[in-house]
Amino acid sequence: MQVTIIGSGNVATVFTRILVENGHSILQVYSRNAVHADELAKQVGARSVSDLNLINTNADLYLLTVTDDALASVADKLLLKDKLVIHTAGSVSKEILKTVSSRYGVLWPMKMIRKSMTSLIPVTIVVDGSSEAVTVQIEQLARQFSPAVTRADDSLRIKMHMLAAITSNFTNHLYHLAADYCAHEKINFSFFYPLIEETAQRIQTIHPKMVQAGPAFRSDLQTLYKHRLLLEQYPQMQKLYLEMSASIQELFGKESDKK
Repeated sequence: MQVTIIGSGNVATVFTRILVENGHSILQVYSRNAVHADELAKQVGARSVSDLNLINTNADLYLLTVTDDALASVADKLLLKDKLVIHTAGSVSKEILKTVSSRYGVLWPMKMIRKSMTSLIPVTIVVDGSSEAVTVQIEQLARQFSPAVTRADDSLRIKMHMLAAITSNFTNHLYHLAADYCAHEKINFSFFYPLIEETAQRIQTIHPKMVQAGPAFRSDLQTLYKHRLLLEQYPQMQKLYLEMSASIQELFGKESDKK
């Protein structure tokens, strides 16, 4: 297919690279920043444009990889009739593209993407389309990025997007705080890698509740108090520790009540 890429950031760069590797040709690269558009276009022998009015309407696929906030304004300026138009945002409805083309949908990679990546694998690709035929076509395209492809309509995909934030972004924030604590207290953060890896591996085969451990899980009040004192000089971390501990105690207290 001939593809026009709208955007020039992380997702645009990696998607463009993979599309070319799979035999597609890039017709144009658009970015509001002419320098960025030109840089990406040169990598794949495409034309660069910084004006949406100059978008060529002869491509087979238009891939919108701009930020979630920019999608509406970009879509308002495009009219592509029956061309296949896809955006890559997890939190934005596919219907934002309904005035752009009769054939539209979503291809959302559930992954933090950086320009240096040469592959998206491992990643789950979430797809949706304006019709069954369009959805099938987007699925076929998605499998060129990853073998793990699933369908989700707007209402399900936004829930998945929220869960991605909890399971990845929130978890990484805790790692961030723990690593900073280690630096201040002169503890080697790498000592905790085996524990982190073991937990991540185990929850792939059993329910996370079967992996839960620690003083909050055991209702070990003396240890919880000791930990609270250790975090007196780290109020942000202490607040999260207390809230997480309370949540664990509440959840497993309810589990005990059922027995």
